[in-house]
Amino acid sequence: MKQGLSLKQSQRLTMTPQLQQAIKLLQMNNIELSEELLHAHETNPLLELEDPPERQEVTHEQDIVDINSSGEAGEALNEDWVSSQVYDRATTSAQQFEGDYDIPDNNVGLTLTQHLDDQLKLLSLSDREKLAADYLVGYIDEAGYLQIELEELLVELGQYQEISPVFTLEDIEIALKVVQSLEPIGVGARNPGECLHLQLNAVDAETETLKLAKEIVDHHLPLLGARDYQTMKKRLRCEEDALREAIKMIKLLNPHPGYSIGDVSVNYIAPDVVVEHHKGVWLARLNTGALPRVEINAEYQQLVNENASNASFSQMKEQLQDAKWLLANIEKRHSTILSVAAEIVERQQAFFDHGPAAMRPMILRDVAEVLDIHESTVSRATNGKYMLTPIGVFELKYFFSTELNASDGTNTSSVAIQTLIKEMINDEPPTKPISDMKICKALEEQGFEVARRTVAKYREQMNIPSTSKRKSL
Repeated sequence: MKQGLSLKQSQRLTMTPQLQQAIKLLQMNNIELSEELLHAHETNPLLELEDPPERQEVTHEQDIVDINSSGEAGEALNEDWVSSQVYDRATTSAQQFEGDYDIPDNNVGLTLTQHLDDQLKLLSLSDREKLAADYLVGYIDEAGYLQIELEELLVELGQYQEISPVFTLEDIEIALKVVQSLEPIGVGARNPGECLHLQLNAVDAETETLKLAKEIVDHHLPLLGARDYQTMKKRLRCEEDALREAIKMIKLLNPHPGYSIGDVSVNYIAPDVVVEHHKGVWLARLNTGALPRVEINAEYQQLVNENASNASFSQMKEQLQDAKWLLANIEKRHSTILSVAAEIVERQQAFFDHGPAAMRPMILRDVAEVLDIHESTVSRATNGKYMLTPIGVFELKYFFSTELNASDGTNTSSVAIQTLIKEMINDEPPTKPISDMKICKALEEQGFEVARRTVAKYREQMNIPSTSKRKSL
């Protein structure tokens, strides 16, 4: 085989650093972009951070939103925590029922471990009891549950040979009772049933309802989770009214007592776009007030320009160019997001007037063709970006949905169908929930041909449990 050198021309797309930066900035939401701008200001001396007093009026309180309580992102999950196993960390069961029973307020700044340690210091315990209790507290997770078997803990404590007599399983059990007597009530439990039982034990007044509630959490918690009330009535040999009151008492308990201690984690977002009503139409504007304002220092820029031929200023010339690229790409990002958001708002005017039931079908290609950009650009501009509207906070991607044909020839979106399904379920009798098949027939009567499996898929996407798990007494 003969070897040799040859030249040939070819074309290929190369990702320049400027293009890579533009794509990176477009993918960021307002919070991420704020961090990026602050980092750029710290690393590039030619950039200065400007935040004059008049800009303070631009950022309104409603432009910083709790994602857990607004709009589509904050829709309530299944309220029956027993069946869904979804718990709200920010909620504590501070309600009182029969007897003198209460849960302490949040101890802001303290972790659960610190809170328990502080209480142990106030107790008159022997060195052995204190050591065992400290070990137990170390194995309690944030929710308040003990994450080690007592036998395993006994092996660990066996290393303390200087303590005589050596620890026994009975010693560990006594220490566990000490820990379980601490606040919040229910901490140190090894399973949900024990956690709820500890809280019921804190009720002073001994009533038939309390006895029945203890029987349920001790022996019939799976049936409660499955909402199998008929089987529960048979096994408990109780009337329906008595069962209802016992379940009501159980629902007042806190299945994750540990979350009531310390700082509650709340997810906040700074919306990238704000929708406002102006002269009869809905319009979109950028929420740039939530961003730090970064500019090029005019004096440094003039100094670099005056010494362009000086080799000692080469690094500053590069930093000046980097600053110009950054500001240009930020402006391009703003322009792209605003163009996409404006097109979404223009197409979804009915949504802002009448709510999700009026959502029009729309896909990425529809917006891309109008703006003459690639679908991937629309995807980057909408992913992780949020829109603040009078009816809630929504991710821009929320407004894209598939098209469903109605019998009268009109088109509707999958979001509108989901809204109708949710409204039907909200209006259903609690004792006789509507089935997916009945929802399917009801939609058909309204002119929408939707298969039963599609109804089930939409219901699951909205975190709505099945018919059997929605049934209540």
